[in-house]
Amino acid sequence: MRQRWFVFFIVICAGCQSASVTEEDHSRIGISKDSQSVVVRGLDYSVLQELKKDSLPPEAFQRLLPVYRMPADTDMKDYQNEQPGIYQITDSLICFKPDTAFKKHQTYFARFYGHSTENTPAKLAQGKGNLKAPKFTEAVFKF
Repeated sequence: MRQRWFVFFIVICAGCQSASVTEEDHSRIGISKDSQSVVVRGLDYSVLQELKKDSLPPEAFQRLLPVYRMPADTDMKDYQNEQPGIYQITDSLICFKPDTAFKKHQTYFARFYGHSTENTPAKLAQGKGNLKAPKFTEAVFKF
């Protein structure tokens, strides 16, 4: 009899688990080893290959991964112009190299407007989503 209750308990616990598998957003913004470019790592290989096949103009890449100079008044950082540069896609990352080198003792920040799993439909339906969450990943760099 105890064995039946144990099996019943296990079945109920297994049924409470989510049947859908949600993928985690593993994208990370960082600096290259030579500190001359900004890179986004951890993106899906198939997505990168599709982006590589497309002949996207530089403006499209600037909307995906803009890099900005940090102003003295950080409240104004949303109003900065993007740094001009060259975007390249390799097998596992997106790379931004500025037209002019990053200046020493200057702070820059990058935003990646890629896929975010912060607000999936399942999380919103469960009331766990955050509609006020930013729609981008941001990283700050000091050179």
